[in-house]
Amino acid sequence: MAEIVLAPLLQVVFEKVASRILKEIAHRCGFNDEIQKLQRALRMIQAVLEDAEEGQATDKALKLWLTELKAYDADDLVEEFTPEALRQENDSTFTQQVSNIIPSLNPVITYLRKLPELTQIRQRLDVLLEERSCFKLKEKIGDKDMKRGQKRETGSFVIEPEVIGREEDKEQIIGMLLLTTERRAGRFVSVIPIVGLGGIGKTTLAQTVYNDERVMRNFELRMWVCVNEDFNVRKILNLMIESATGRRCDDLLGMDALQFQVRDLLLERRYLLVLDDVWNEDEDEWDKLKMLLKFGAEESKVIVTTRSAKVAAKVGTVSSHPLKGLSDDECWVLFKQRAFPHGQKDNPNLFPIGKQIVKKCGGVPLAAKTLGGLMRFKIEPAEWLCVQESDLWNICEEENGILPVLRLSYSRLPSHLKGCFMYCSIFPKNYVIKKDELIHLWIAEDLIHHTEERKSLEDIGNEYFNNLLWMLFFEDVKKNDVGDVIECKMHGIIHDLAKSVAGEEYFVFEGGCMPRNLTKLRYLSVVCDSGSCSIPEALYKAKKLRTLILLYPKGDLGEIPTQLFSSFRYLRVLDLGNCGIKRVQNTISCLKYLRYLNLSNTFIEILPESICSLHNLQVLNLSGCSDLIELPRSLARLLQLRHLIINGCERLTRLPGNFGRLHFLQTLPLFIVSNETDLRENDNLVGLRRLKLKGELTIRKLENVKREFLAQANLVEKNLHSLELSWGDDHEGLNLNMNNDFICKMGENVLECLQPPENLKRLSLKGYPGFCFPRWMRTLILLGLTKLELINCKRCEHLPTLGELPFLEIIYMRGMKAVKVIGREFYGEDTRRLFQSLKELTLIDFPDLELWWSISGGKEYPSLVKLTINKCPRLLNLPQFPSVKHLELRNCHEALLRSLVNVSSLCILVIDVFTGQLVLLDTLLQNNVNLMSLTISSCPKIRYIPPSLGNLVNLKTLTIRWCEELVSLPLQLQNLSCLQSLEICECHSLSAPPQSISGLISLKYLSIENCSHIRSLPIGLEHLSSLEHLMIMYCPSLVFLPNEWQNLSMLRSLCILSCPQLSSLPDSIQYVRTLRNLEIHGCPGLNVLPQWIINLTLLRSLAISDCPNITPLPDSLQCLTNLQRLSIQECPRLEEHCKKNIESSSCHRNRPHSDLTSPSDLQLLVAFSIYLFLECRAPEERCKEDASEDCLTIALFVLREDAD
Repeated sequence: MAEIVLAPLLQVVFEKVASRILKEIAHRCGFNDEIQKLQRALRMIQAVLEDAEEGQATDKALKLWLTELKAYDADDLVEEFTPEALRQENDSTFTQQVSNIIPSLNPVITYLRKLPELTQIRQRLDVLLEERSCFKLKEKIGDKDMKRGQKRETGSFVIEPEVIGREEDKEQIIGMLLLTTERRAGRFVSVIPIVGLGGIGKTTLAQTVYNDERVMRNFELRMWVCVNEDFNVRKILNLMIESATGRRCDDLLGMDALQFQVRDLLLERRYLLVLDDVWNEDEDEWDKLKMLLKFGAEESKVIVTTRSAKVAAKVGTVSSHPLKGLSDDECWVLFKQRAFPHGQKDNPNLFPIGKQIVKKCGGVPLAAKTLGGLMRFKIEPAEWLCVQESDLWNICEEENGILPVLRLSYSRLPSHLKGCFMYCSIFPKNYVIKKDELIHLWIAEDLIHHTEERKSLEDIGNEYFNNLLWMLFFEDVKKNDVGDVIECKMHGIIHDLAKSVAGEEYFVFEGGCMPRNLTKLRYLSVVCDSGSCSIPEALYKAKKLRTLILLYPKGDLGEIPTQLFSSFRYLRVLDLGNCGIKRVQNTISCLKYLRYLNLSNTFIEILPESICSLHNLQVLNLSGCSDLIELPRSLARLLQLRHLIINGCERLTRLPGNFGRLHFLQTLPLFIVSNETDLRENDNLVGLRRLKLKGELTIRKLENVKREFLAQANLVEKNLHSLELSWGDDHEGLNLNMNNDFICKMGENVLECLQPPENLKRLSLKGYPGFCFPRWMRTLILLGLTKLELINCKRCEHLPTLGELPFLEIIYMRGMKAVKVIGREFYGEDTRRLFQSLKELTLIDFPDLELWWSISGGKEYPSLVKLTINKCPRLLNLPQFPSVKHLELRNCHEALLRSLVNVSSLCILVIDVFTGQLVLLDTLLQNNVNLMSLTISSCPKIRYIPPSLGNLVNLKTLTIRWCEELVSLPLQLQNLSCLQSLEICECHSLSAPPQSISGLISLKYLSIENCSHIRSLPIGLEHLSSLEHLMIMYCPSLVFLPNEWQNLSMLRSLCILSCPQLSSLPDSIQYVRTLRNLEIHGCPGLNVLPQWIINLTLLRSLAISDCPNITPLPDSLQCLTNLQRLSIQECPRLEEHCKKNIESSSCHRNRPHSDLTSPSDLQLLVAFSIYLFLECRAPEERCKEDASEDCLTIALFVLREDAD
């Protein structure tokens, strides 16, 4: 049942009516009285609104009254009074703004024309105010009263005959209850929270635990209290006594006497208390109860069930136990118990439909039981199909059903969160919601109100989001590397709840289903599930639409439909991201209410200047517009702009000036310093000074700053978590072959001025031309830094001091060509706790680096996990890395290995581009028996892999590439029983593969590529029972394949490429019935594709190319019913064979494919399709009407369908 939530909208209208600018305009234009009357009416409605919203669930007349109160028209009208004001300079005085508006005759006439509409709206509100007395509404002041409705009561008795799917959860909870823990000072009792959605089974799980025999034996006293929304300590104490004694407690008992009774009840007794269905977030109330619970014996436990992760976090003394959904199979069991209570199977046709209905449950047991009960008296398949095709919120409204239970969570929300939750109903199920985008949408639709001056709307929106997240309205959360939530989803059941309360104003258009009432529609998303992303014609009748979002577009709009501008003039949100738009028309200026415009990932090259007339625009998303070359020059006229999102706009070379005027701008991920000589054009970096930027910022072309004072951007005061500063080209930096001291000195001064904020998480410097790093990098200022990149800082001779940064996890340095020594300055003064959090360290292209100091005996890098050294040819030593697990050494001196012989913690080792014989590799392998991945590549002098390879019993991946003089692999290779992947490539001296690989029982992937002297595959191939993928490529000496293949019971893919001497395929391949992909390329020795190929019944893809001597295809190819891809290229004799088949039966050329159903027809159709496919290789010489790659697809479709 849809609910009416008016508070957010009326608050917006009230704030607009009460604004100074509108009052002054009304005063000067002569309709001040009308504005005051409207303001008074809105204030009186607001006073009783909360009571009315709470009462609508049980009073239909009241709900109709609320419907009439919808103030969209008032909001639209009031907003029309303000655009003229927004056109004024943001730094002009209030009086100047009004004075600039009124003297012009046209605005006055415009305002006066709207006066009758304003009067009409006010009169309608007056009528509704008179009707208010019929409902006996009360003004709400202070805290909310308890919600109307019957309270849910639970007890400890297990009602379910059998609890399905919770055995593991039950054992985990019981394990925590029986666990003996040390009693810590201040910890009164262990509290175990069970948290999950309404209906997920929290109470049922608590009941089964409560009544388990082990629990009953362990606790002297057990008490069950159903708390519900009213967390009343007196009530809870009464219920504890009643549950423990079985006697009702005296209601007249004073609090003091009651506390003594509870103390005596618990004193030195080990008890279990279950507090079921807790909503209270007030820690003071919890503390009152907590002080009494401490009188019990040690190992007393409390179980709290709650829908709120916030409650769980506040009361829990251990980690919460999140209760997940059941599987579809488990829900099916519950469903059957209700739908078929006596196990009848009179109508087996209902079972497949029932299993589809169960998928609507989303793993929620109560939903499965509700749906099962609903279907008990429906015996016709048509009735079941109707339920299958219906939305859950349309079929589960009974009092004890799933949606009323979930609606309790919704009813607990304040009005502002209800509106935000309703808005989420315009996303389809399983849609990945991006948090920042959602908050921007809420702001654009006036769902977030500025209640605190010190907080931005985005900060308040983040609080709204977190509150909904705590209440489990969102799930599947994804976080970024600094721990912030960036994405989430809504559980399917929660999505059904959102749709049930949202009503006709919100709609998701998908599958051609139209909304019932287009005149009421305000918020719309269109799921583009066809080949285009056009807007259905009928939807243009929704003239009052405020949000339009196109989702999953698959086609290209080209340009925005012109009808959109005329039909949807009240739009606040327009999201056309990924729609393939190439041009934006000037008429976009008609959307004067627009606040959110998403054109991301489109093909736009330029935006029209008219877009700068959208004076309400808050968000302009152009991310991923890789063709965009220029932004409108008048962009600074968008005074309300809060987020200019231009990530991935790589062709942008300059930005418009006057960014300093955009006082509300918070998101500006890319800033390009202009190279204009005119000072007014080049002052834009100084223009950043007043902006309150947040998040990420990249500043490019810093070499264009010619004067130090122009770099005063005041970054230190901004709330940035990521900063990139770049000079010159991103890849090479500045070209500094000439001795340009001015550029170097100016670079140092500029970087000194661009000191970032202390809470910065990520810093990247690219192409920095200075000799030394700034003072703020040499001192402990950036204490919160987690990642640092230094790229192409070619003149810096010393690294900055980084060792004392406590949270630094990743250091990436490349192109530091002047650094010769990594010395004490890198570590800092305090050597006791160096690099305590550092996990990844990368050094690339340090051509002059000779010495890397160790100053504390191997304790400098206690947490380092990954170390990469590349292109450091003169470096001969390394410090000790006691915990490194991932080591990559590339393009370095072999002597570097001496510093690593004592390392014993490696899991991944990469040795690449070493010119020596790697004599120390044996020692390195001996010391690292836990190695899981080993790569040796581009080591032309290595002749043997040491026998110690066989000791790596945990090795899963072995890759050997471009080792020209490698003669053989050790016999011990077959000891690697855990090996899953073996790749041998470009080892031309390897005349034979390993003599035996029969011991590689876990091998899944085997690739032998470009080994010119290998004549056969290794012995024991037939024993690789786990092998899934086999690739043999560019082995010109390979003559034959082993004959025994029948034991390769897991092989899925076989690829043979450029093996010219291979003359046949072993017959035993036909017994590999798991094969799904077979590719044969460049094998001129093959004359025929064997008939037995039709035995590979699971084959999905068959590709043959450059096999000039293959003639016919096997007979009965239509038996390959799973074949989805057939590719044959550059097989001239096969082409000739196909031509003959076509010529012998040319009548089939024009027959419809659907008529070709006999096996001979199908065979001919395949031959004909192959022929057409071959013809398509030179379309300019063929008839395009007959030559089409689509023919092959159609042929295979018919082959597959008719064979079934």
